[in-house]
Amino acid sequence: MKKVRMCYPYLKETSFKCDYEVETDSLASHIGYAYSKATAYKEMQEELTWLCEMAYHVNGSIRGKVAVTEEDISKAIDIHDKYQLLVKEETKMFSLPIGCELAGILNLCRSKSKNSTRWAYKIAKFEDVKVDKLVTDLLNTMADIFFVMSVWANKMENIETIEFVSKSYDVRFFD
Repeated sequence: MKKVRMCYPYLKETSFKCDYEVETDSLASHIGYAYSKATAYKEMQEELTWLCEMAYHVNGSIRGKVAVTEEDISKAIDIHDKYQLLVKEETKMFSLPIGCELAGILNLCRSKSKNSTRWAYKIAKFEDVKVDKLVTDLLNTMADIFFVMSVWANKMENIETIEFVSKSYDVRFFD
C-alpha cells in the first residue's frame, strides 16, 4: 500500500498551536481570495500581498522564531490609517458585514484575523507558551485593516454602510 502523505505534519497533535496555524493558513487563503477580486485596485492588491505574507509570518511566529517586527506593525497601521481616512464616518459604527463581493471577502479576512488572535491568546493562557505581543498586535491591526478596506470597497461600489445597533448591549462601541 502506498504511504499517505500529510499536507501538514502537525495535524495529529493536540496542541492549540496546530489550530492556530491552520487558522492563520485559512486567513492567508482568504486574503488570496480577496486579492483575486481586487483586480481594479492595484495598490490594494500590493497591500493584500504583503498582508498575506504577514499572515504566514505570524503563522510560524509561535512554534518557531518571531517573524514580526515593530516596522511591520507600523506599516500595518499606515495601511489602516490610509483607508480610515478614505472612509471616515462609515467606520465609526458597528456595521453589517454585507455589500459587494470584495467587501464580503474582506469581512471574512477580518473575522479570520480575530479568530487567529483568539487562538494565540488561548495558546499563551492554556499551554504556557510565550506569545510575543507583536503577533497579537499585528493580527488585531489586520482585523482593523480588513474592516476599513471592506467599507472602502463598498464605497467604491456606491454601497451604503449599514449600521448595526445591538438589542443586547446598551452601549455604542464607537461613541
